[in-house]
Amino acid sequence: MKELDERLSDEINEKFNRSLEFRDRGKIDESFVAMQEAIELIPSPKSQWSESLIIITSACEHFITIEKLAEAEALIDEYLNSDFCISYDDSPSFIKGIILFEMGNFKQAYEWFAKANSISRGRCFVEQPKKYKTFFNEYNQ
Repeated sequence: MKELDERLSDEINEKFNRSLEFRDRGKIDESFVAMQEAIELIPSPKSQWSESLIIITSACEHFITIEKLAEAEALIDEYLNSDFCISYDDSPSFIKGIILFEMGNFKQAYEWFAKANSISRGRCFVEQPKKYKTFFNEYNQ
């Protein structure tokens, strides 16, 4: 994987942090724009950089928080469909499951949660809202 130029990485982090600050002040539209600007700064293909996974998953989590689910799904799909997706990392699959769950696509959400659960041997549900594990445990019963 390639390393981002340090100045570019700092600029991305600055916009990312500004996005979180806007969110914390209840300025959701500004938060969304700042996060999109941060993502747009990542050179294409966005998944090729050593920082890609953390930036993409963090951005998706942020989009979920501010209820921009379509944007979160597009971003995680781009990563999952890339040649740079790490098959032994559960976080992209878990995030995809969260997005689908929040969109009401429960069958698909279950499938992605099952994939993440298999990769992580259940650790993917630790430190996550209990509703996801409850759903996963009860869905096929």
